[in-house]
Amino acid sequence: MPHLTLEYTANLEERAPDTNLLLSLHRLLEAVAGIKIKNCKSRWWRVENWVVGDGEGESAFVHLDLRFLEGRRMEVQQAIGAGAVGILRAHFSPPPDGLDLQITVEVQEIRKATYFKDPPGTLGPPPLSIV
Repeated sequence: MPHLTLEYTANLEERAPDTNLLLSLHRLLEAVAGIKIKNCKSRWWRVENWVVGDGEGESAFVHLDLRFLEGRRMEVQQAIGAGAVGILRAHFSPPPDGLDLQITVEVQEIRKATYFKDPPGTLGPPPLSIV
């Protein structure tokens, strides 16, 4: 169920994400939040056009949107966010010479009442048909 979307600027291509990086994030979710790895869905995108701050100097960024079903304590969400920043820092550091690199992670909850999955798996039985 968790969805991970990783964006990184094209000037970080020499450290481009790979399957192992995403699997590390999946293992973090399993260890900290008890999320089943088989339910994790990840993707990464290379950003071709970007501006950071005032556009001065050489900049780069990595941003992870991490979404999973609501209901986990704030401490768990914070541990996931901090752990994800650490994993990303280890993968993308040191940045290429002269680049000012910013790494950010946003943890979001998905409302169970409005999230649908087929087959339902860990979400329980499908809602009743309204037809």
